[in-house]
Amino acid sequence: MRISLKQLEIFLAVYHCGSTVAAAKQVFLSQSAISMALAELEKQLDTTLFQRVAKRLIPTQQAHLLSPLASNALKQVEQIEYLFNLKVERLVIGASTTIANYLLPRLIRDFQQQHPNIDIRLAIFNSSDVCQGLLNYDYDVGFIEGENPFVELKASKWMDDEMVLFAATHSRFLSAHKTLKSIRELEAIPLILREIGSGTRSFVQRHLLQYLERSAVIELGNSEAIKQAVINDLGVGCLSRFALEDLLALGKIKILTIEQSEPLRRPLYLLENKQSTHSEAYQTFVDFAFNYRFDGMTSV
Repeated sequence: MRISLKQLEIFLAVYHCGSTVAAAKQVFLSQSAISMALAELEKQLDTTLFQRVAKRLIPTQQAHLLSPLASNALKQVEQIEYLFNLKVERLVIGASTTIANYLLPRLIRDFQQQHPNIDIRLAIFNSSDVCQGLLNYDYDVGFIEGENPFVELKASKWMDDEMVLFAATHSRFLSAHKTLKSIRELEAIPLILREIGSGTRSFVQRHLLQYLERSAVIELGNSEAIKQAVINDLGVGCLSRFALEDLLALGKIKILTIEQSEPLRRPLYLLENKQSTHSEAYQTFVDFAFNYRFDGMTSV
């Protein structure tokens, strides 16, 4: 049996992305090359790793068993290469969508300007998936917006984030002012929220939805979809203020406040697997992340 490291890398890309199209972009190969490598791996292992459902590839039980083994194999090879100075050191980061889309890009850019010898790969999933990836040793470090549900993971508070309610600038659901007299006013307005399983949705559930007797909720899978829905006045959204900088600058939305209510703040966490062996690059990056400043805000 001759299983190549490239086959394992391709398998993991498909496993996490759920399609050959997305996996091809991640590993910089054509879709046909991804399909051929995956088919060859299944042939060598004499098993089916994915069930084809519409345009999605659903991992089988065999794929779930292979995932942590493949991840560990690739990490061990990277450690050998680094030990003998065969390549730059690689750091794989798993991050939930708000952090990955609106905070980490600028942080990683500035980090790599100071440390060009460290290669960084970023995987974007919701908070629960990032935790699972850390348990499977898919990532060296993780960033999430929700609480850590696993004793196997160590969570350190990274920084604070402010969640805000926002609407289209001239929304049909609201008067010209930006202040609601009571949270109960939201019961008459459709709420456009992230899906269950995301850190954002968990926070909104605890700090907003539980105080409403009834509410119409539109669930969307990412922040950009929510922003577009709000711009088109389908309802009121609730997202991180970091995610709204562009729309606020363009004057397309207004931030809503509720009388006698405290700002909705939540902690963002840096996670690691307690059993992982960390490299020097890991510690360098973590130190940088905890000292990084975002437009007047610092991590803690």
